[in-house]
Amino acid sequence: MPKPQWGWFVVAVVAMVTGVFVVTMGFGDFSAKSGPPGGIVVAGLGLIAVWSFGKAFFNFRLPKD
Repeated sequence: MPKPQWGWFVVAVVAMVTGVFVVTMGFGDFSAKSGPPGGIVVAGLGLIAVWSFGKAFFNFRLPKD
């Protein structure tokens, strides 16, 4: 098992907390009148969170050495 990379873990937690904040403040819906559609922002934050968790604990590399 690879050693956890705590920097990536912090990135994942920050992305997750930001996503929760965006949703609870009401910016995470498609009816927002200004800025990008909220669903795209929430989806992007979710992808960053999942990728960072994977990078922190599984240390995947593309292409493999």
